[in-house]
Amino acid sequence: MNNLLNRHRTKIIYALLLLALTLPSRLTKNDRAVNIDEPWWVISSVNFYYAVTHRDFQDTYFEYHPGVTNMWIISTALHFYFPEYRGFGQGYFDQRKPFFEEFMREHGKETIELVRNSRYIQAGVLAILAVTAFFLLSLLAGQNAAFLSIALATISPFFLGHSRLLNMESMGSLFVLVSLLGLHIYLSQERRLIYLLLSGAAFGLAQLTKSTSIALLGVVGLMLVLRLFKRDGTTAGARFLDAVKTFAIWFGTAALVYFILWPGMWVDPGRMLREVYGNAFSYAFQGARLDVTEELDPAEFNVVTRFDGILLYLRYWASGTTFITWIGLILAALFLFSKNKELFSTQARSLTGYLALLGVLFILMFGIAQGRNAAHYIMNSYVAFDVMAGIGWVAAVGWAQSRWKGLSHAYAALAVMVVLVLAQIGFGLPYAPYYFTYKNPFASQAATYGYGEGYSEAADYLAQKPNAKELRAYVYNGMGTFSYYFPGETLVFKRIYLFDESFQQIADEIRSSDYLVLYPIVRGKQPETEKILGVLKDVTPEKTVFIHGLEYVYIYHVPEIPESVYEALVNQ
Repeated sequence: MNNLLNRHRTKIIYALLLLALTLPSRLTKNDRAVNIDEPWWVISSVNFYYAVTHRDFQDTYFEYHPGVTNMWIISTALHFYFPEYRGFGQGYFDQRKPFFEEFMREHGKETIELVRNSRYIQAGVLAILAVTAFFLLSLLAGQNAAFLSIALATISPFFLGHSRLLNMESMGSLFVLVSLLGLHIYLSQERRLIYLLLSGAAFGLAQLTKSTSIALLGVVGLMLVLRLFKRDGTTAGARFLDAVKTFAIWFGTAALVYFILWPGMWVDPGRMLREVYGNAFSYAFQGARLDVTEELDPAEFNVVTRFDGILLYLRYWASGTTFITWIGLILAALFLFSKNKELFSTQARSLTGYLALLGVLFILMFGIAQGRNAAHYIMNSYVAFDVMAGIGWVAAVGWAQSRWKGLSHAYAALAVMVVLVLAQIGFGLPYAPYYFTYKNPFASQAATYGYGEGYSEAADYLAQKPNAKELRAYVYNGMGTFSYYFPGETLVFKRIYLFDESFQQIADEIRSSDYLVLYPIVRGKQPETEKILGVLKDVTPEKTVFIHGLEYVYIYHVPEIPESVYEALVNQ
């Protein structure tokens, strides 16, 4: 045991440093924002828990993502926080209605506590994945490059911000990274079955998290094809059979994990697969789910013929990354094509190429296909390029040490890594606790904003009012984002009301409330909000919540809203 520890002392120290970097930033003040997607997944998860505990396994499908790993995390948190939940016979809750939250409060529980506990569990999962990725990467690129790469990826502001939320993309991207690294080791270095099984299992978990991780198959396919041309003393036929065998074991392991961890697959695998992949492809290529398109019709498939979508995601990536990553990527590209194999080994070169392909594939997939266009959909690209940047920086340090004797000291490389890690942290700190709103200084706007941040501050403000529990707030998209924090009643002002021009309903619900809470930060992305913000332009909010100097939330005291506003609203 002592010999083992001595042999791997540096790796263990690096792993502990990674834990020190990744855990505290995900455990402290992890409840200051609930994004607009989380309430849907919280309710889906408690329905998942109810279905599993009542053996209604066929009812464990809720969305084509399919988000099963996320639902297991929230279900585990619910089991320890409110184990009696499964015994009340309340059945399943509608994800778009506040009844679950009301049920929790009736039983003396707060949904925000469930969210907080779930995020603690997720932080542990992410830490394990980060350390696993470090150990795998160290076998391919060395300990220094592995530590710096994983550190840069996991503490980058964009990744950190989303990983503090119950966000599937951050966890899914690390599953994809572990899968890629494990398979690369198996194919290029150690033909040990454990690496192939680990890679396959990680891909299965990635698919259970987000079906879009299927893009990894493109990289895996290329890795296996290139191996067919490797001269290793075997015949072409033997190499082909080996590739088929490798893929069969890898994919079979992924399928087994997928089957074991999703109860719905135990009873109705056909429906589960049809719902997940049918809806995913229908949404991507036909612009709507199967319940709208009714079937997958290749004749109706449509992709963006211009580069608009791709450029959009490139802008997202550029806005959400730091100069540390930019420079590191340039360095990685330079060394990728250099002839110095001592600084950039064959394995590091091939890995860098595969990471680049992985990042590009996700940008192309979401840029070309139809559907939503949120920046976090390409989290895999952020992670892949951050890892590449770390490899590039370490190669540059090695090159500098070979040129200048003054930098040849072992601590010189360590000092550079410390500076880079601190700089990466420094870029994100001004945006705490809403790290995902990070904006590169050259960018005109953040890749992610108006995602629910600021509502907790608005709720805290109203919670300090006398008899706050008796107050009623009418809040734009306030389900969860606001209501989890507010002790009074939250009436949700749904975005659909503006699309449907249900102005009389809006006016009536404003009148029935004590406070109106709006979210002006989204007016650029949601121009329909001008229908309500415009009629209130001459009314001064009682309170405005600012974040980074931007107006995020307006709080209006309803008795102070003049009758002329209601008339202007209804007569639009």
